[in-house]
Amino acid sequence: MSLLQNGTLRIHSANFSSKGDYKCIASNAAGADTVTYQLHVAALPPSISEGVQDTVIIQPVKLSCQATGEPKPRITWISPHTDVIPPLSDKYRVVDDGTLILKKVTLADEGKYACVARNSAGDDIKNMIVEAELQEPYINGVRGKTTAKLLAVSYQTALLDCRVEGKPEPKVWWLTPYGHSLTPPYLGGRFQVHQNGSLELRGVRKTDAGRYKCFAKNHLGEASLSVEMEVASLAEKPSFASPNIEILPIKQDGGELILECPARGTPIPEISWRITHHFGNGTLWINQPTPSDKGIYRCLARNIAGQAEKRYSLEAGWKPVIRGTTVI
Repeated sequence: MSLLQNGTLRIHSANFSSKGDYKCIASNAAGADTVTYQLHVAALPPSISEGVQDTVIIQPVKLSCQATGEPKPRITWISPHTDVIPPLSDKYRVVDDGTLILKKVTLADEGKYACVARNSAGDDIKNMIVEAELQEPYINGVRGKTTAKLLAVSYQTALLDCRVEGKPEPKVWWLTPYGHSLTPPYLGGRFQVHQNGSLELRGVRKTDAGRYKCFAKNHLGEASLSVEMEVASLAEKPSFASPNIEILPIKQDGGELILECPARGTPIPEISWRITHHFGNGTLWINQPTPSDKGIYRCLARNIAGQAEKRYSLEAGWKPVIRGTTVI
């Protein structure tokens, strides 16, 4: 503090301890006078309590972040991917005192979490490291032995996914149908093994068909994926010979409606409807339709080369009625 010649009291860098009553007293031989000032501190920058764990491994993870300040600081959490964490989600929950709860920590959740306490006077940040527990290898989210099928197309590129997780980081390698062992990163000829474990095969040939195996291993265990790859001739995108949209009436007599989805393409397209009750050949059967069944029905044909859609518009209809006439 400093007192100016005109009697003004200056308080430098006021903080929360500066608040209170201040009395100014002026006196001379004739008497004295007093004025009292009550000082309030409107804001105090946040301060996050010390002693918070820097690294947390146990499940579920609870990260405490208690902060003081005036006005009361608002707590915000930032994920390792620099995203703001919502107060409540499938993975996270932030309780009223600012504690962050991670319900289930996986390897993807590891990293630095930042607690930010902020009010009108400023902010404070505390970083905490979260590590997952040791884990045996997983391939595409599954442990142990798994199998898959893949239909590749001649002269195109095939990608065989082998996303590996584990702690410590597992060793990964592929075994081709010809007995060649490929480890990431690998680039040679038409083969490439990416750092994430996926195998890419460019310019697929008929002779590339066969069983490809991906292995992942650390000191806790081993996982494997066996991919049976078939090679089809040059693919043809699905299409329809009939118009892509047809308008059909819903008859008064409630007769059944059969909506066909005659898609062609190579490989044979897979058929799906927005309505699930349909035959395996792609035909949709509506038993005793009523006016409430009117609307647009979409049939989707899909294969490796693309997709096509056929639509039916069902509208309420009435058969013609000839009005009676009088003959004279």
